[in-house]
Order: sequence, then structure tokens, then C-alpha cells
Amino acid sequence: MEIRDFLTMTADLNENYRIYIDQTPPVPAGIIRVTDGAAVFLETKKPLTVKDAKKQLNFLKKEQKLMFFVNETPQYVFGLKISNDKILLS
Repeated sequence: MEIRDFLTMTADLNENYRIYIDQTPPVPAGIIRVTDGAAVFLETKKPLTVKDAKKQLNFLKKEQKLMFFVNETPQYVFGLKISNDKILLS
């Protein structure tokens, strides 16, 4: 998934939804780091809100890929699910 896709998919969502990585249990995604051509969600104790993620992502190139780390393994974001008040990255 590219940044533009994430911004489009979340455009009409409640900006207070919190972002998690789709694991069991869900892992809070809190910090966005920029690497070579990708924006990476990192695991934290407090998840980002959609509003906070958009603020960070709006300054980056829209064609950059989104990734997340799980157990120190990088993975591309291929989609997202909405569950209650959570966005789950998968």
C-alpha cells in the first residue's frame, strides 16, 4: 500500500480511530519512520490516531510504500480493516 492509498481509505473515517498492526492481540502502531522509499509504522505502547498519522504522512511523497515491523521483521502494508474504533494494518 502506498501513502496515497492510506490517505484515500481513511479520508472519511473518524480521525480519533487508533492504528494497530493486525496481530493477536493487536499491536499499537505509534511512530512513523522514513526509510529508503518507505514510511514505517513502529510498535509503541500508545497507538497513533488517524489524525496524527495523516499529519506525518502528508509531508512525504504519496507514492512511498507503507510498512510495519513485527518481531523486528519488516512487512509491507497490503490493506487495512476497521474493527470498532481501531484501524488494523495487515
